[in-house]
Amino acid sequence: MEMTRDVFDQQRLPRFGTANPERMRLEFWEWMIRGDPAPPPDEGSPLNKIGLLIREGVLKSRHGPARARDLFQIPRRREDGPIWAFDRMGATRTSLSDGRIVCVGGEHEDYYDPDFCIYNDVVVLGPGDRVEIYGYPRGDFPPTDFHTATPVGDRIILIGRLGAAADRRPGHTPVHALDLSDYRISTIETSGEGPGWLSRHEAEYDTRGTINVRGGEVAVGTGRGSRLRRNGEDYALDLGTGVWRRLTSRNWSQFSIEQASRGAFWREQAIDAASLYPRGIDHIVVPRERRREVRFLVAGIPINVKSGIWTIDVVVEGNLPTDFVEDIAEEIRANAEAACQRPCKCERLSP
Repeated sequence: MEMTRDVFDQQRLPRFGTANPERMRLEFWEWMIRGDPAPPPDEGSPLNKIGLLIREGVLKSRHGPARARDLFQIPRRREDGPIWAFDRMGATRTSLSDGRIVCVGGEHEDYYDPDFCIYNDVVVLGPGDRVEIYGYPRGDFPPTDFHTATPVGDRIILIGRLGAAADRRPGHTPVHALDLSDYRISTIETSGEGPGWLSRHEAEYDTRGTINVRGGEVAVGTGRGSRLRRNGEDYALDLGTGVWRRLTSRNWSQFSIEQASRGAFWREQAIDAASLYPRGIDHIVVPRERRREVRFLVAGIPINVKSGIWTIDVVVEGNLPTDFVEDIAEEIRANAEAACQRPCKCERLSP
């Protein structure tokens, strides 16, 4: 499949659908998915035949925005909108018994990238080399990323999303159903004690008509005060009644440390999380798996410290006296301040 400049100019931008669903018959979008030239037909699975690399939460096509920019001499830095892409993080893909693979949403890059976009489409791959793209009005299915997709009968249940900061509704958990017969998406109204604005979590259908969710992150606060806190509780959604039920009561303490100027920790010097151990408090170090994340035990209680670009997150995974927990967080804050040579503040995140 060859791509022309005229088709690229007409179809390069992401767009919402005008119906629920709208079959998006856009040559450029399919070209971005399929790649050109196609790999040999004996490479194996349908995924390989249409040139896709699909990993957990990541969709990678043969043609990302860089290939389109190079082909048509489009500058990277520009203000005319993102190029539609199938290179995505936070997408889901669900393999069905009839050979279809249903890919939902996801985002390309992050807000600083000119091709950043959070998508609300459904891309159906296969059987064979078939590709179908479906779009939706924003009101029927908002841009969705870092959600879960759980097949239940003739539907896929979509739970949670990260979304744009301005669109998050702390305390509310978005739930949608994708009908596999016609790809229509409907909202599932819920009540009860749900997890809140949940993303990056896990979901599992337990065959008794409920979906159990655990882990991930929950948005708390709004506007500039918005934060993502780690979800330490397990929940169950009854699909028959739409009622959420909280299954655990761990009530972990969590803190967010940031520069007082709201600067990036990585801008001046990357902070090794090992420099954040509380020196004045007895602890046992747990072997590390990641450079920017450490775990240690205080009085047998695990404490996780994760050094990010904008914040350092501290999670106390158990019950310790409140004053003691705050002393631990304060020591970590002081160590972060010493490491970056800038004033830092510490905020306790409410459940």
